[in-house]
Amino acid sequence: MRVDQNRIHSVSTNRGTIYPKIVVNAAGVFSDEIAKMANDRFFSIHPRKGTNTILDHKASRRMMTIVSSFGTSSTKKKHTKGGGLVKTIDDNTLVGPDAVETYCKEDFTTNAQNVWDVFEKQRLTDPALFVRDAITYFSGIRAATYEEDFVIQKGRRTRNLVHAAGIQSPGITAAPAIALDVSKMAAELLSESREVHRNPSFNPIHKGIIRMNELSLEHRDAMIHKNPDYGEIICRCEQISRGEVKDALHRSIPCDTLDGVKRRVRPGMGRCQGGFCGPLVLQIIAEETKKPFEEIEKSAPGGEILFGSIKEVRPE
Repeated sequence: MRVDQNRIHSVSTNRGTIYPKIVVNAAGVFSDEIAKMANDRFFSIHPRKGTNTILDHKASRRMMTIVSSFGTSSTKKKHTKGGGLVKTIDDNTLVGPDAVETYCKEDFTTNAQNVWDVFEKQRLTDPALFVRDAITYFSGIRAATYEEDFVIQKGRRTRNLVHAAGIQSPGITAAPAIALDVSKMAAELLSESREVHRNPSFNPIHKGIIRMNELSLEHRDAMIHKNPDYGEIICRCEQISRGEVKDALHRSIPCDTLDGVKRRVRPGMGRCQGGFCGPLVLQIIAEETKKPFEEIEKSAPGGEILFGSIKEVRPE
């Protein structure tokens, strides 16, 4: 960043130089480094890793709410409220997370002992909790400040900067209110140099993709008669149809990777974790985007799934 007279003049990126009127620092674990670039660092981030486990749908039948066990002397660890058991909106159960201090801001590794520790603690609440019901687990990094509080404010020295940093639990719950605060601050800063008006044509309603397994039988039957693709199940675990996958591919925001489709309509989120539906989704992506199979990526460039047909691939 180039800062001149307490204002960010330009931001150099790997895609060119940007000349912003306002910069919102929402860089997570790197937000203190962005603040330093902007000559406005007054907080530090210490990364804290947490590991979550997702259970199969059948395990969610016992869960109707959010519960948590604080733990005993043998299960309680420092720097954590103990995680909990949460029934997700997709009818899975989430177990965790724990909290482990780490020096690495991108340490997404998982460790079996962390998973076992969380299960041991949460069995105080649900004795029928078993690791065998797990279908996947993952780690994330909390962007904790040493004050253990959010940093949501205008820059202290740099005038065209807004910080949204130090966001950890309950960050998702607080996100709508944080967005309102940040947008208000941004408008106030912009109004110092220009008139700021609401966009009358802005439509805040985002229409989601229809989930066939959530419809009534009558509505589902009508949708299938209108478009037979909705009657062909691609993902048996999550009951996702070909029509839903195609809907995800043709949204206004491009989506042409396996993980992109997975995050939007959930094929690959079930017990088999894409073992059965993965090849089918790859085929649909290739058909709809007119790309060869070898160019379809899992999530990003360099993550191509296939190298060619068996007859084409030869050992070196």
